Amino acid sequence: MTLLPADALTFNVVVLPVDLNNICENYYCYPEVSEIVAQDLITYFNSGAKVHSPALFEVRKTLAQNASLKSSTENALKKFGRTEVIDFPAMKAIARQFSANSVLLVSNSVVIENAGVKRNVWEILELSSALNISYPYVMETNAVLIDTVNDLVMWSGSYTKKISDNNDNFTAENSARSYAKVSYLRAYSEDILAKTIAQNVVLRFFPKTVNPVIEKKDVKPSGSYFRYESTTPTLNKLQEKEEEKQNREDNYGEMIYGI
Repeated sequence: MTLLPADALTFNVVVLPVDLNNICENYYCYPEVSEIVAQDLITYFNSGAKVHSPALFEVRKTLAQNASLKSSTENALKKFGRTEVIDFPAMKAIARQFSANSVLLVSNSVVIENAGVKRNVWEILELSSALNISYPYVMETNAVLIDTVNDLVMWSGSYTKKISDNNDNFTAENSARSYAKVSYLRAYSEDILAKTIAQNVVLRFFPKTVNPVIEKKDVKPSGSYFRYESTTPTLNKLQEKEEEKQNREDNYGEMIYGI
């Protein structure tokens, strides 16, 4: 019998955003932030040899071919998104389809004090833009790594980020400004959020293989935060760039999203 070296091990992890099946369901037809983060996590995992994750289109395809599995998975994701309660049997069923023993759940919402219902980023952007609301909106992302064999949580992390500007504005008067916001959140996910979550997940399978990441409920400005801000276009710069691009185009009028 030939023994494989420890570094030859690869763990399969199914990454599931709670908005897995919410495709083009917001006013702007943008991907939900939980999906953006999940996509970046999958890319990060599959770029190495330690953790492998199926692409989201593979997961959707598998669910589309099994009505019962699709129903149980959708209900489990909605339940976790609303209450953070985990349906372990449903997670075990979907993990089994990909020969995995682990599932990574990802949820994202905007924190509003005394609000009874969780809202996603694009709902808040639409409402704030339409009603000209000023509020210090904070986006919260939760990630939970599940062991589907033993029905337990291996790791969880919660990350917050203020998405309103210094004047507590979070609005988009035109398509250029809304696109600037999705571009900014994509950059934040790829450069900071997904990388932080992914490194913590890898640590659970391969201790000491990456630099430990300190868990903080509220992600406050730090050295890495300022490096991020200095190397990634700011929200205002992105908005100006998109508006300049729009002004150069022929006058086709304002883009309309949704129905």
